[in-house]
Amino acid sequence: MLRHCLVMLAITVALGACSRARPGEELNLDASSTLNVVNHHWSDVDVYLVRDGQRQRVGTVTAVGEENFELNPSLTKAGSTLQLQAHAVGSSGGISSETFSVRPGGMQITWTLESNLSRATLAIY
Repeated sequence: MLRHCLVMLAITVALGACSRARPGEELNLDASSTLNVVNHHWSDVDVYLVRDGQRQRVGTVTAVGEENFELNPSLTKAGSTLQLQAHAVGSSGGISSETFSVRPGGMQITWTLESNLSRATLAIY
């Protein structure tokens, strides 16, 4: 019985440590999210965000450059899905990221575009 209680206590402590908000802090559901685009491509790229099937232009990232874009909290409502698209300026080349679910409270999204756009990587924090 004691062993069972100790296991339950350890699980409770572990789950509490996984909590997103720190003690004394509340989760800000209206926090904006940040999209960081790192462009290793030789051309400027136009970046778009597709939310639930509707495409919206985010901005342009210069060749071999990096830009941070603040995303409006309305774009990252719980239950929504997002997809990123990038199109090389002056070229027919482009890429779409995989579709991913969003959560409220602010996210950090980093999309790294390589010289070969098909080798892009996406990280979400």
